[in-house]
Amino acid sequence: MKTSEAFPNDSWPETQFTCFDENKPDRESGGRWHTYIGNVQQVEGGPEGGLWSWSVTATFAGPRNPFPHSGREPMRKEAGRRVAETYERMLRFYGKT
Repeated sequence: MKTSEAFPNDSWPETQFTCFDENKPDRESGGRWHTYIGNVQQVEGGPEGGLWSWSVTATFAGPRNPFPHSGREPMRKEAGRRVAETYERMLRFYGKT
């Protein structure tokens, strides 16, 4: 969902999207911040301008996950897919599925 819609009281670029898991394990509440898992945003300017940056920021107790948790993709849909895939991989790694 657009970050500006998820958190309307703040100012966000229209090319920033926030990802949530309403069933996120170990969350403190069902509030937006406690179900937040990562984001996707378009890179502005520079050699990577126009690419879509993705990042999974969710964490769980235990060892650091051994795989990439951020990157760049040419299309927003692909970046969103990478967030979902990485988060699902994390859930399996930490035994949360």
